Amino acid sequence: MLTSDQETKLFTEGYTSLPQIANNNISEEEIKELIANKDKIYTSGTDFHKKYIKEKNIYAELKKDLTKIASKYYKSNSTYNDTYEITRITKGTQGSEAYLGHFDSHLFTLVTPIVIPTTNSDESGQLILFPKIRNEPKYEISNIIGKIFYKKYQSKKKFLELMKSKKFVEFDFKDETPVLFLGRVSLHGNRGFAENMSSHRITLLTHFFDPSPKYGIGNILRILRSR
Repeated sequence: MLTSDQETKLFTEGYTSLPQIANNNISEEEIKELIANKDKIYTSGTDFHKKYIKEKNIYAELKKDLTKIASKYYKSNSTYNDTYEITRITKGTQGSEAYLGHFDSHLFTLVTPIVIPTTNSDESGQLILFPKIRNEPKYEISNIIGKIFYKKYQSKKKFLELMKSKKFVEFDFKDETPVLFLGRVSLHGNRGFAENMSSHRITLLTHFFDPSPKYGIGNILRILRSR
């Protein structure tokens, strides 16, 4: 699944594109169903997400590759098995989602664009990624401290200030190409919407391998989110 060049780029630059697993098969009925059944902005384990994973062999092939890669680069006692599936659905009226800079709790995050509204606006929900802005936390307490330190970058003003001083990449996903990145060390967030767009923006977020799946801060936040 992953090429040697993609593996190298993932760990040298913090991210890589995966055109070989682009989604090119969603019907109008499936889009309507996703929107109708969405749970606020983030919905876990949707049928469409599971279908995508099966059709593109995400767990059958990509997960196996990432398991080997994680064991090679991280060399910890983690089993590298757990995954977390989220369907993210936003539109122009949801400004509260803009510039919420954060780290993921999982080693790898796969973002797959499903529906990207047609617009030329500089503010249309693009993903902004600061790859490898911090080192991989060795302990959960250092992970939490790092998350707290970077929590100040949860406003547009602070986010734009950081973009002036740190390396970042931006994805509008108009080419429909999925992106895989190192979730625990790469700060990321989405732009807002300059226009009050009525159309929805839909992406699939597939997370791989939480080093502390039972007792880490990520699991606590997932429990709270599901209430």
